Amino acid sequence: MSGNEEERLEGNTEQTPETAPVPAQNAKKTERPSKRPDVSYTPVSNGMDYLVSVFQNLTEGATPPSARNLKYTVLHLQAATEVLLKARLAHEHFSLIFADPTQATRAAWRKGDFKSCQTLDAFDRLRNIACLEIDDDDRKRIKDLGDHRNALQHYGLTHNAYAIESRAVAVLDFLITFIHKHLIPGLEAAEAHGVERTMDSFRLQLKGIEKLVRDRMNSLRSELAKVADVTVECTDCEQWALVVKAEGTECLFCHQTWDEAGGTTAAANYAWIVLGLDAHHAGIADGGAPPVVDCPECGACALVTEAVTASERPSATPLCFACGNTFSDLVDCEGGCGAVLSIAPDEEAMHMCTDCVSARYAKF
Repeated sequence: MSGNEEERLEGNTEQTPETAPVPAQNAKKTERPSKRPDVSYTPVSNGMDYLVSVFQNLTEGATPPSARNLKYTVLHLQAATEVLLKARLAHEHFSLIFADPTQATRAAWRKGDFKSCQTLDAFDRLRNIACLEIDDDDRKRIKDLGDHRNALQHYGLTHNAYAIESRAVAVLDFLITFIHKHLIPGLEAAEAHGVERTMDSFRLQLKGIEKLVRDRMNSLRSELAKVADVTVECTDCEQWALVVKAEGTECLFCHQTWDEAGGTTAAANYAWIVLGLDAHHAGIADGGAPPVVDCPECGACALVTEAVTASERPSATPLCFACGNTFSDLVDCEGGCGAVLSIAPDEEAMHMCTDCVSARYAKF
C-alpha cells in the first residue's frame, strides 16, 4: 500500500463522538419558587388601605392634585367610608351588615356570600341601633360623596376641583374622628396598635390638606368681607363664599355660578342642600309658607326666607337669590295666598298683596 493510500485511509477513520454526561439518578430536582402570597385584608385593614391611597392622591402627586388624583380620591374615599362604617357595624352584630338582617346566617357571613346594606343604611344603623353620636351633617356629606362616586364610576363626572378637595377634607375629618372614637376601642390590641400608628400619619397629612383650604379662604377674606351681608354657605364646596348678586350668584371659593336668570334654581338648591328644606313642599306640609317664595322686590320665586348670611349667622335673613336684596321686615299676605310683603312695622299699609286686594274687592 502506498503512502498516499495509507494517509487516505487514516483520514477516513470514523471518529466516535463524546458521550454527554448523564445526570445522577439521585440528584435533587430544582425547586420552584414558592407561590405568591394570598390576598388577605381584614375589613379594617382594607378600609385603612383605601385611606392610604386617598392621602397619597391628595398629598404626594402634583400640587394642586391633578384630575386623576382627584378621581381616585373620590373613588377610594367612598370605598374607605363604606368599609369602615360596616366594620364598626359588624362589631355590633354581623347580621346588621346584611341588606335584610332577618335573612342573615353565619354560613353566609363567613363565605361573604350575601347582599350587604348600603353605606347610608350602615350610617343609620350605627346611629339608631349602636347609638353612636354621629350627626346629620356627616350623613349629608357621605351621601354627597357617594353621589359623586356613582356619577364618576358609571356616567363620568365634571366637577370643580376646589369643591372636591373641600368636601374630601370634611369626610376625612369625620372618618379620622370616627376611627379614633368608635372603631379602635373595639379592635384587638395588635390591630388597634397598627391602626393607631397609621392614624398618626393621617392626622399630620390632614392638617396639610386643611391648610390648603384655609389658605384659599384666607386669600378671599378681604373680598368676602365687603359682601358678607349677601354671602351664604356654598351648596357645592360648603365654604362661606357663595355671593348672591342681581347680576349672578357665584362662589368665590369653587367658582360655582348661576347667571342672573338662574336665581330661582340657585334659591331652590340652597334651600334643599344647605338648609335641608324642600323648596316647594316642606313649608306647606307643616301648614306654613314654603322656604322659597316670590320676592316682593323683583317678583321672582327666589326669596329664601330662612337664609343665613355670613354677617348675621346664625340668625336667619331673608335673601333673594335673583335680585340680591335682603329683607328685615316681612309679613304674610292676609289674603291667604302665601305671598310675603315687605312692610316696615311703623308703616300704615294693608297687609295684603295686590292680587288678593283685587280678588276681595272686585265686587265693589
